[in-house]
Amino acid sequence: MRWHGELSELIREARHSEPTSPVTFRRVHAVSAVEKVTAGLATPGQLVDWGQALHFEEQVDVEEAHRDLLTRFLVEISTPELFESVTSGVCQRWLRVLRTSMASDAEAAGR
Repeated sequence: MRWHGELSELIREARHSEPTSPVTFRRVHAVSAVEKVTAGLATPGQLVDWGQALHFEEQVDVEEAHRDLLTRFLVEISTPELFESVTSGVCQRWLRVLRTSMASDAEAAGR
């Protein structure tokens, strides 16, 4: 789920390995991937490829409590031809949205 190492290698391994159990895609995974692009450690195109690999992988479940947000993120990131090109600005916007969502949860838990 976390994007470590070469993206093409990770995608190849995911497609050819036997799944042991479903993995859950969480907001922290999305934040980590988008931060790679904003830090210059990955390109927007690599983020699109990563999003496509996750979006179309059957063994990936989306965190139930944030299913709408994370599904929207995956759809928009994985299909820029339907929405908008993945740019630094798009990544910054997603970081704000995801971090705000996480901060809201932390605030609610503190009450």
